[in-house]
Amino acid sequence: MGHEVVGRVERVGSAVTRVKPGDRVALNPWISCGPRGIEPPCPACRAGKNTLCRNFTKGRVAPGIHTGNSRDVTGGFAELLPAHESMAVAIPDNITWEQAVLADPFSVAFHSVLKVRPQPGSVVAVYGCGNLGLLTVHILKRVFSGVQVIALAAFPQQAEMARRFGADLVLAARPPHRLIEQVAEHLGCEIYYLKPKQPWLIEGVDILFDTVASAETLATGIRIVKARRAGRDGHRSGVIVVTGVSAPRRFEWTPWYFKEIRIIGSNAFAVEEFEGRREHAYGHYFRFLEEGRADPTAMLTHQFPLSRYRDALVAAHEQKQSGAIKVLFAYPEPERRQA
Repeated sequence: MGHEVVGRVERVGSAVTRVKPGDRVALNPWISCGPRGIEPPCPACRAGKNTLCRNFTKGRVAPGIHTGNSRDVTGGFAELLPAHESMAVAIPDNITWEQAVLADPFSVAFHSVLKVRPQPGSVVAVYGCGNLGLLTVHILKRVFSGVQVIALAAFPQQAEMARRFGADLVLAARPPHRLIEQVAEHLGCEIYYLKPKQPWLIEGVDILFDTVASAETLATGIRIVKARRAGRDGHRSGVIVVTGVSAPRRFEWTPWYFKEIRIIGSNAFAVEEFEGRREHAYGHYFRFLEEGRADPTAMLTHQFPLSRYRDALVAAHEQKQSGAIKVLFAYPEPERRQA
């Protein structure tokens, strides 16, 4: 697909006014009303929520949500790709390419955290320590304050990076029953067994970010988060925020309705309001970098030229063997052209 892209503008059309050849830009990959030439834009696009655009199947380009899944808007597994000028976000001069290339996944994680905005003292679990999971850990520990983070990792390199990003506790994601028991041990709460090796907690974590969203992680997640409290503050139930996408499968969901858990979907990113500022998520990310509040570039573990695309895909897929976390295609820096 190749929708997490940074680069220089190669050439522009005659009607383009926002960018010029040579500009360093990060791709905002959503093919919403603007790129589709639809006027007036839909209510979601007018509000800056391009990911909720109502016109992903309409307009002057073929159907598709973002760069890489429309036949007319091909992705970054190439030296050149097309983009509407509204999709090109300027990269500040003091931001490196390595920092900028994480703008998209950082913004996805940031959007998910803003869905619940954990308060100081909250206990939060992050299920999965791939790109989105590690960035979620990074945001919870560097951008927010006073949040206790439990990271649930599949591979050793993920566990090590979660610790490096500040996770308070890192646990192996499997086997699930042992994971639940370890969370209970850490929190000092009671474990309930209705069947062997199927424990669940009532006083579990406040929030869980599921960046995998498989049947296993969802089934385990609803056993980890806390139940709705009785009394005046009974609306404060445990919350699962889902940012991952996996093939649907059946799972035991009794703890979900029994504990009255909330499950929230989180889709990509948009214009976000945070700390009194309303701007695109990329703008928040660049500001955090400039202020020294974020720098997740340590997770960029592997870079390949496009000619070695097979090696790159194998490294990304076989993480246990390769030790990969984030894999990039790196292109030679082109000569800067005069506008």
